[in-house]
Amino acid sequence: MTSDPGDVNRNLTATQHFLFSRTPADDGQALPPESVPRDPAAGIPENALRQRYPGLRTHDGYVNWAAAKVGDSQPFTALALRLDAVLCRHEEDRERQRQLSLQVAELIDKMFAAESGWWGLLAPDTFGGVLPGRDMASSLPQVKKLQEQVNAALERTLTIGLAPYPCLKYAPADVIANARKALEHAAFLGPGGRACFDAVSLNISGDRHYDAGEVDLAIAEFRNALRLDPRNVNVLNSLGVCFGVQENHTKALTAFQAALKINSEEILALYNAGLIYQLMDKPQKALALWLKAAPLGRDVFELNYQAGKLLLESGQPEKAQDLIRRAAELKPESAMVQRLMGDAYLAQRLVDQAIPPYKKALRLHPNEASALSCLGRCYELKNENLDIALAFCQQSVEIMPANGRFQLRLGRLLRKSGQYEKALAAFKKAEALGEDARDAILALEDRDIHKAS
Repeated sequence: MTSDPGDVNRNLTATQHFLFSRTPADDGQALPPESVPRDPAAGIPENALRQRYPGLRTHDGYVNWAAAKVGDSQPFTALALRLDAVLCRHEEDRERQRQLSLQVAELIDKMFAAESGWWGLLAPDTFGGVLPGRDMASSLPQVKKLQEQVNAALERTLTIGLAPYPCLKYAPADVIANARKALEHAAFLGPGGRACFDAVSLNISGDRHYDAGEVDLAIAEFRNALRLDPRNVNVLNSLGVCFGVQENHTKALTAFQAALKINSEEILALYNAGLIYQLMDKPQKALALWLKAAPLGRDVFELNYQAGKLLLESGQPEKAQDLIRRAAELKPESAMVQRLMGDAYLAQRLVDQAIPPYKKALRLHPNEASALSCLGRCYELKNENLDIALAFCQQSVEIMPANGRFQLRLGRLLRKSGQYEKALAAFKKAEALGEDARDAILALEDRDIHKAS
């Protein structure tokens, strides 16, 4: 997860929107893991490899064998190697890919034999290998040479991830698995990339666990990433998001605040810390952070929307309208934002300006109860289209009968149209729902008394 607001992804939970974005390549531009999706049918042909290399270990069998073979007494570098995919439209394309995999295996076998290492299949489309007695720095020349050989002999690219032992408290088998995390990191650099296992590798792995709903596993990855790079604000933000979706507000806030101590203008941490304060019912602290972030995140929808909404709720519609307008420009198809724009104008009694966004909200979402009620209120204030206004307000209470404000507006229009009994009933419902309708009720009751006498 990175701080680039132009590449922001949104995680939507039942109650909140936390902001995060994908880990980018080293140049700051997020790339897809591969330009062409991998085709499982075009993977490495295991049976053919077994015939050529008897005793070949694969998958978990390879991991356990390689870890036992190296032991835990010497340093080593684990590798994960993948021939970059091509688009396989026909069976002959897949067969060509499988044949290329066999040729890559020959080059890999020669390299590891020359380095007294060993190799196997780490996954259906991924080779694995171990270079004993070598750290990552001394392994890089061999890795680069192998990539050059594949490119020269096959006119194809080989992407490679490297992981070192020892590293933190990882066991040898964990390090062999870490090579796959480094491989996914390398894939972000484009075909033929190579990456050494680091905090970014763990950040990518954590993102994927998070996407899969495995939040505890994501937290473990982000914590290890911080052990490698304690000042990584992207990882701190990612960790805070995980705690946030678990509703552990204290830990989430600690993570976001740690990121802000490192970079006080880290926009995602500013936004997310503000969201935590809002969830903790501390709106003024939330607003202070969001207003600080707003100039930095002019293209971030949630930031402009949430800050504008909170300003409006705090009785500052004139300040809110610019942020809400920006949010509407970023997401013009959002009925919710259009309705909020109308609310900002209506709060200032700018009725003519409020009507168009309410109408647009209803075009986008015909049953948006608040927009229906507010548009009816606008027509009431202008004293025009009162039949339409009444219909809108009646529809709004049908959708949300427990909203006292909607009942109050309906009562006013019913009273204006001469439907006094219905108006009285609406005012009484409004009062029961917390609205101040006492004077209206008394006036209608007095009218009934005078009429009866």
